[in-house]
Amino acid sequence: MMDWRAIHLCLYPFLSAASKYVEETGITLDNLIRSGAFRYARLRGKDRIIEAIRDGKVRKQVIISSAQAETELLSYPFARILVSCIGDERLVRRYALSEAKAAYEKLLEDSSTGSSSDTDIMYEMSEEFGIRVDFLPGEREQVQVPFVDYLRFTANLRDKRWKLVNRGLEKGMVKLRKSEFIRIIQEAIYERIKKDLPLNVPADICKVLNGYTGDIKKELEEMRKKFGDAGFDFESGSGFLVKDPSCFPPCISYILSNLKEGVNVPHSARFAVTAFLLNAGLTEDEIIEIYKNSPDFDAERTRYQVEHIAGDKGGVRYTAPSCATMRTYGNCVGNDELCERVSHPLSYYKLKLKRKKEQQDKSN
Repeated sequence: MMDWRAIHLCLYPFLSAASKYVEETGITLDNLIRSGAFRYARLRGKDRIIEAIRDGKVRKQVIISSAQAETELLSYPFARILVSCIGDERLVRRYALSEAKAAYEKLLEDSSTGSSSDTDIMYEMSEEFGIRVDFLPGEREQVQVPFVDYLRFTANLRDKRWKLVNRGLEKGMVKLRKSEFIRIIQEAIYERIKKDLPLNVPADICKVLNGYTGDIKKELEEMRKKFGDAGFDFESGSGFLVKDPSCFPPCISYILSNLKEGVNVPHSARFAVTAFLLNAGLTEDEIIEIYKNSPDFDAERTRYQVEHIAGDKGGVRYTAPSCATMRTYGNCVGNDELCERVSHPLSYYKLKLKRKKEQQDKSN
């Protein structure tokens, strides 16, 4: 007999009902980690993370049996354990975002069947995340939500269409297409998955899982080799060599020089240099250190701002502003011949790194 509850929950394993279901099975953490009966759940858990690294989305399985549903459901907590044992901040964000994107696509599919289950899945998700949603009379494709809930989950969505002033607001309710509401749910899912990661997994358990985490680390290393010596920007899907200040564009070098000398640079310049350095692979702590000479330095506030730009506070990892934007805010200084060939500070950086490597190869 098919367990339809397990089949549903394994597709949305972040739901509180999914955690409760796993608890009800009586399967212990030790069972999940060591028992041969759950070998396939462990392998699938590892695959979830590798799919996130490679594709930016966790593949949804076609479930044909209750046993397969249980395996898929158990693979989710195991994947969270593996991510936690690795402890890579960027991997945490990449994994959480990949699970959220996969859920978003599945929700779109499940909410467009033309049956009563359309509304069921929408209400289920709204209740899960504490959002009131009402279907507009006579409209199957439009909903409305309270503006306070709308603001709560769209604060970090950059596109202008998400701004409240660009929305229909009536009696405190914001009108949305059904697909837009599901996009908001994606943000809620991302925040929930990322919230508790990395988990505090005991070292002895992580040691037992070295075989699994080793495979994932190899995948991370392959990605880093593909895109350069020091990393991959998991959120944007682009990668390049990092941490070579001699190749920074004039605008970034100028801002950094001012910060080093204790000049109080404008907010637009701070945003630009922070986003650039994050995109180039510096850690949040390294960037915060740069700001310590600022006359108005506040450690807590600086960390919050850097983490916000990095995507820790809302899932959106910001990209450095384009050259046109830098000019608009008066942050474009000291153009050189490379500046004439690019339209973005990161493009400048990549091009100069390439030239430097070519020169080094010739000299060798």
